[in-house]
Amino acid sequence: MAPPSRRRILPPETLAAFGAAPLFPPTTAAADGSVSAAAQAPPTRNVARAPLAGTSALDGASATSDEAQPTGIIEIAGWRITTRNSSIGDERGMDELTSLLEDFANTSDGIRPDQRKRRLCPPEITFLDAIISFQYQSPKPRDGTAEENRESTTGIRFTSRDALVEWAEAHRHLDMHEDTRQQPTMHRDECQSRGVSILKTADAKVWSEKPQHVDAAAAASGSSEFYYDWTFSSPYAGTVLSTRNNVTGGDINGRSRWKPLQQSHIPFHMLQDTTQQILLYDDIHLYEDDLHDNGDVSLNIKVRAMPRCWYVLQRLFVRVDRVCVRCREARYFCLFDDSDISENGVRVNAIYRDVAWRESSWDALAGLGLPVDPAAWREESAGGGASAGVPTPPLASLLARLPDVPLPDDLPRFSYFDAKE
Repeated sequence: MAPPSRRRILPPETLAAFGAAPLFPPTTAAADGSVSAAAQAPPTRNVARAPLAGTSALDGASATSDEAQPTGIIEIAGWRITTRNSSIGDERGMDELTSLLEDFANTSDGIRPDQRKRRLCPPEITFLDAIISFQYQSPKPRDGTAEENRESTTGIRFTSRDALVEWAEAHRHLDMHEDTRQQPTMHRDECQSRGVSILKTADAKVWSEKPQHVDAAAAASGSSEFYYDWTFSSPYAGTVLSTRNNVTGGDINGRSRWKPLQQSHIPFHMLQDTTQQILLYDDIHLYEDDLHDNGDVSLNIKVRAMPRCWYVLQRLFVRVDRVCVRCREARYFCLFDDSDISENGVRVNAIYRDVAWRESSWDALAGLGLPVDPAAWREESAGGGASAGVPTPPLASLLARLPDVPLPDDLPRFSYFDAKE
């Protein structure tokens, strides 16, 4: 079952007034005025899916669900913007995903599946076919000189597979089993890899503090292969797409294509301009999990396309009850070719990215003036309930008050990727 669609696309005649166009008839009304869902989406087989950077096309986002979900596609100023919701992955798709993630988590060269050391499980609710992509098609040169200057497509994509591949890859640098001499903490470098670490639940922490009378060798031999980050705290920040000068090898999701900046280049005043029509809006969930009733994790992408630009908010939210609260956000912005002026040095058709990671241990929440009742940190109840008789602020405002934490060395806080290069 897919989550309810939150997509909004303006009618074709309104889009045309801004130089945009849908790539399929948005609705087909029956005699009674009802709208067929099938008429809202082109056939799934016609939706192009680029492979994961650094992997084969077989590892890309491929359809696994029997239910075809409506796909929203518009074109504006050389950009093709695609959003598609998805049903929860079926058994076959989840098995394939698990195999892919374990390949990335282990040193795969020369190792058969039955020789894998680390085992992984994907989130319980993974929307395998959900996708958000922004593809810019460079025009063909008129002189027709060089072969490499042919029409090319670049851009950015967001899928659950890509996000979980980065999560799995980070496990290569984590211990294979628990070392009781060195308990992991949220920020200790030796116990985490690109922000991926193996936390304990509150009950597990209490249990580990009790005297244990177990032989060390027996404990080692009985250690579980399923020793992994069960909060699915991926360091993912988008997948760079390119049909020219493709990055291959170990550059997962094209991470090296982002060029660091000293400060943010996202003109937030443009996004706050209420006179700008929102041509397309969507809110796509990539994965969720209740962490075995110990909290919640969710990764979702909000998309907004306007006449002069597009904007994306990616948010990973993690709550481990009585242990920690974590929020990882990435914002993406692109100014179109047909904008009349440049905004404070912002280059047209360059994708600008701002990344912020914030988190706190549960013990530190009270000192930050934040609620300690787990109910206040639940997405479905934030803003609508009360904690100790005090109205609960919306979750987004609570997350904004969490303290910043360092980013991985290869993930700059401010960066850009030029779709024309």
